[in-house]
Parts: sequence; C-alpha cells; structure tokens
Amino acid sequence: MELISKAHLKELMKLKQKKYRESTSKVLVEGIRLIRQLTENKVPILELLTTSESIDKLQFKADKYSKLEEWQILKLSSTKHPQEMLALISIKFPAIVNNNFLLYLENIQEPGNLGTIFRTALAAGVDGIILSPDCCELTNPKVIRSSLGSVFSLPSKIETIDWLFKQDSLIISTSSHQAQNIFDIYIPEENKILVLGSEAHGISQKILDASKYRVKIPISNKIESLNVAAAAAISIYHFSNAR
Repeated sequence: MELISKAHLKELMKLKQKKYRESTSKVLVEGIRLIRQLTENKVPILELLTTSESIDKLQFKADKYSKLEEWQILKLSSTKHPQEMLALISIKFPAIVNNNFLLYLENIQEPGNLGTIFRTALAAGVDGIILSPDCCELTNPKVIRSSLGSVFSLPSKIETIDWLFKQDSLIISTSSHQAQNIFDIYIPEENKILVLGSEAHGISQKILDASKYRVKIPISNKIESLNVAAAAAISIYHFSNAR
C-alpha cells in the first residue's frame, strides 16, 4: 500500500464539510466494525485507508487501498479517539419501493438519535424512512456511526409534511397529549406511517390533526419523557409486530 499524498489528504479533509460532501457525493466513514458492516451490506468502498501494515482484502474489499500515518488519521477523524481504519464511499441512499410500514421523522436534529432510529428501523423491518427537510443530514459522521451504516441500507428520502397528506396511508403520531396508550392499540393494516417528532418541539399540529391515531408510551411520573430514539424503538417494534 502506498502512503497517501499531501494533496489527497487535503482533499479528504474537505469531506468534514457538509457542502463538500454534498458537492462530491462522497463521505468518509471510520471504524473497523462500521466498515465491516458496510461491506457485509454490499456498500461499495472506493478507498480503504489504514494505519495498519497489512489488511485482509477478502474481508474488506475496496477499489483502492492506501496507507495512513498516525498524524494523518487524526486529521481525517471526526472522533476524539480515532480507529485505525477509514473508508471512502459514494453517497447513495436506496429508493423506497414498499410502503407497508414507513416512518416520517419531523425535525429530528440530534445526530445520535437520528442514526439510532435508522439502525432500529432496519432491524425491525421498516420499509423506509421519510425525513422532513429540517432533520439532521444523513452524511453527518455521528449519524453514520450511530446507525452502524444503516443509512446506506434502509431506503429513505426527504419530503415536506405536505407529502404526508397526499399519501393513502394510515397515519399514526406519537404524542403525549390527548393520546391513547400505545399498548391498547392493535393496527394490523398495511400502508401505515408512524410519525416521530423532536423532543423539544414534538409533532406539528397539522400532522396531529391528520392522524388516524395519536399514541403515547406510558411512563413513570418520576421522569418527564423518553429520549426520542428510545420512544422510536418501542413504537417501531410495537407496530412492526402487528404486521
């Protein structure tokens, strides 16, 4: 493996910028576990970069392999404690084909929460995720890490709430106000959309008004609310099990 050039290092460093990721349709991901998951999910790797002297090319298939020095990986990493491997991949999100069970995420801006929701949704068999335009961008490094790369495997797209109102689907909104206990509701129908909103602002009134069901997760009075990723996991598995 050849050591990367200074020019190439500078080019890769630009990928820390959202605008540059969007203009090039490329992103750097880091960590052996994440990269292994991407390869298992058949996500093509354009370039594999590592501080290691050798690499298992059968396990980590890439178009190109490059060597990094320790100081170079520190320049490229978005974490405090970088791992020894990075991968350059093209930004390609699968298109939504089936609509039996979809999520609509409104104004989810915390990257860790968004990534965790994607990871849970993929595990539970959700068909796709629609994000409002004000959600955190999917190529944010923390989103990718917390999703374990599932943002590149689970179909998704960005749509305004007006899209939601045009769908011939049953809308279910999570809300803490004027809502039914989620565990009292069984919805076997297909073509349903579960809506989740941010912890700070919840779901907009227009969506609540258009919802067939408003559901809440019962919690102890010793705590104000659940983290949105935790609430999403409970809700997703409840309604996916009803399929």
